[in-house]
Amino acid sequence: MNGQDAQQGPEPKRGGGRTPSIGDLFWVGTACAISVVAGGGLGYLADQAAHTTPWLTFAGLAFGIISAVMIAVRQFRRYL
Repeated sequence: MNGQDAQQGPEPKRGGGRTPSIGDLFWVGTACAISVVAGGGLGYLADQAAHTTPWLTFAGLAFGIISAVMIAVRQFRRYL
């Protein structure tokens, strides 16, 4: 190990040290809300058509929540 290796300091962050802006946070919140409402709404409509209330509504809500979490994780990974 030479002297130059010890002087380089810590590695830069993946996200470049950038913090999320208000617009970024607003977009993530909006996308998550739309995912949950759309999943629940589609599940409800499918329940009405198939007469299986409330099972497809729950499945749609679960799908919406899972997709909202995936959206949030994907967006916030760029800031970690």
